[in-house]
Amino acid sequence: DFAAVFASRRFFFSSPGLSNSISKSHRPNESVDGGVVAVKKYSPDPYSDFKKSMEEMIESRRIVDAHGNWDYLHELLSCYLAMNPKHTHGYIVSAFADIVVRLLRSMQWASMMLRRSST
Repeated sequence: DFAAVFASRRFFFSSPGLSNSISKSHRPNESVDGGVVAVKKYSPDPYSDFKKSMEEMIESRRIVDAHGNWDYLHELLSCYLAMNPKHTHGYIVSAFADIVVRLLRSMQWASMMLRRSST
């Protein structure tokens, strides 16, 4: 009886990853260089999700100076672009640009406040 076979899941192979290939399996949460874990997910608002994720990475490093940490920021952008499909790159670049602009503005504000307090 087909219903019994289907219910028992006999003869149906479940792949642990995104591929049904026997020779190659992709896990949705693969560890990549540096112990970072890439998580595949669907997002109704990819811009906001990428921005939030990047902000968390930047905050965890306590980065407030875009100029002094440009190498890290560039590496962060490169990783996001490398780990995500091409159709998401516009969201990633937009989120990154907005974060960098915010960091630069906050640096300018802090500098202005320091100048005011010293006069």
